[in-house]
Amino acid sequence: MTSRDVQPGGDRDLASPRAGSTLEIIAPDECIRLLATMSVGRIAVASGADAPIVVPVNYAVDGDVIVFRADRGTRLDGLQDQKVAFEVDLIDPYQKVGWSILVRGTAHQATAEEATHVEVDTWIGGIDMHWIRITSPVITGRRIQLPPLPQRLRGYL
Repeated sequence: MTSRDVQPGGDRDLASPRAGSTLEIIAPDECIRLLATMSVGRIAVASGADAPIVVPVNYAVDGDVIVFRADRGTRLDGLQDQKVAFEVDLIDPYQKVGWSILVRGTAHQATAEEATHVEVDTWIGGIDMHWIRITSPVITGRRIQLPPLPQRLRGYL
């Protein structure tokens, strides 16, 4: 079966939009709550004339600040008072629902006092890692939701 064989509305029709789905703006406090439910995000960093890079990192939320660790000697090592973007999402392509949170702020090297109370579950990394915080964040989010169930079905589910 090819993608052309799938009928609109069929179980495997992932290319068409879901009728009645809505795009909702997520309030900043809900964005922070959602960020705290995940542990991997992507940081986007521009470096001089080079093209920006996007790197996955393990992170934690400390209030409204994103905290992560980086190995020394990497492009993330030089983050000091640099503007960055950080993104986390949860997407279900089958149901065509999900959310995406974008944090824009300033990255800087964290002091021990700023970071030692935060637990970041790092997947890899050597002993020569250091802490980075994204401060002064502007946090925005969006959520795609399914339409509400018809009234006649609400009592059955």
